[in-house]
Amino acid sequence: MKRGSDKLAGLTSGRYTVPCSTQPAAYADDAAEAEVSLDLLICGSSKAGKKLLKRPFAPTPSSWHLCLPPHFNTALGLRFLQKQKVKNKQVADRWKEWVQSGNFDFNEGSIIYDKDVCGLKTWGEKLAAIESYVVIGKTRPISLRTFDDEATGLKQTKRDPGLVTYKIYVPDPESSLKSICTREITTTQDEFVRFAISGKSPS
Repeated sequence: MKRGSDKLAGLTSGRYTVPCSTQPAAYADDAAEAEVSLDLLICGSSKAGKKLLKRPFAPTPSSWHLCLPPHFNTALGLRFLQKQKVKNKQVADRWKEWVQSGNFDFNEGSIIYDKDVCGLKTWGEKLAAIESYVVIGKTRPISLRTFDDEATGLKQTKRDPGLVTYKIYVPDPESSLKSICTREITTTQDEFVRFAISGKSPS
């Protein structure tokens, strides 16, 4: 009886806490869908972010070029945010949901494999299980830059796609513990995400 009375008192005083649920999110099923979603994010379409590039806590789709475990969610622009709906100046509904942003932020020193190696402990086991991996070097996150538009005299905002330098390695066929660097690439954060999804790299 007391619990019901406390709830009623909270409602009448405006102090009752609205329960917070988790809302399901739409996501890309494969690399082709993820690349379409990526293009929408890059061009700033009003449809951008409607679909997550991948499930945040599921295995990376096998059609992706690189495997991005959950600890790369933030780098991939995936955020778990609390949202709320206000009605008559009071919180009527509150929930949490995964959202997809285009603020990619892959950091220097990260190693990303083309296969899931999370259960493998030794370097030799990892090299035996993969075909390639990348090591990220110098980076700059995506940001918004303000500049003066000479034509209008007004300040404008432009999206800076950031920067990622990375090296591609493959296992050395003559050694079970060594790898060979086949290429070094400098590109934007956007295009690095495209590479992770489809394997397409700048020419």
